[in-house]
Amino acid sequence: MLTAWGDESGSQPSRDPDTYLVAAVLIDSGDVPPVRSAMDALRLPDEKKVHWHSSTDSRREDLVAALVDIPAMSVVVVHHQARAGDRRHRRKCLEYLFPELARMPCDQLTLESRGPQDNSDLDLVQKFRSRKIIGSGFRVNHLAGPAEPMLWIADVVCGAVVQYRVGNPRYLDKLGGLVDIHHL
Repeated sequence: MLTAWGDESGSQPSRDPDTYLVAAVLIDSGDVPPVRSAMDALRLPDEKKVHWHSSTDSRREDLVAALVDIPAMSVVVVHHQARAGDRRHRRKCLEYLFPELARMPCDQLTLESRGPQDNSDLDLVQKFRSRKIIGSGFRVNHLAGPAEPMLWIADVVCGAVVQYRVGNPRYLDKLGGLVDIHHL
């Protein structure tokens, strides 16, 4: 069975305004322990977590190179809507992502926690279950970013897609067919 690990990002407001994305990295459950260890080994001594935004270009190259060797694929949902807030962007992305993952078959998505706002994600899961859009076996959890190295993979994928969207395809090109992008 596949498990998914997700993160979100706004794009660059000056170059790609009103754009938001959610990435989910799908990995076979049995591959999680070694991949988690590999990601944790990428954390620098002064880092709480691997984070694309604070990384230099050379560090980003290293992070993308590490992802190429991980047995995973990613689904990225990009939502673009003028004057939409982050909550609406996120909801639209997750409305697409949850059923997509449930069909793969993926039984669990762990997202980086946003504190009290996590409840809106769980409300969406319940809404989709009651409408039979997803089954009861699909679960959504939230964890703090520094606590789970698996979440860092999705952060790197988000960063590569943002760079692609603003005219720098080199990172996404290296990931090749490992990233499936859906535009809403």
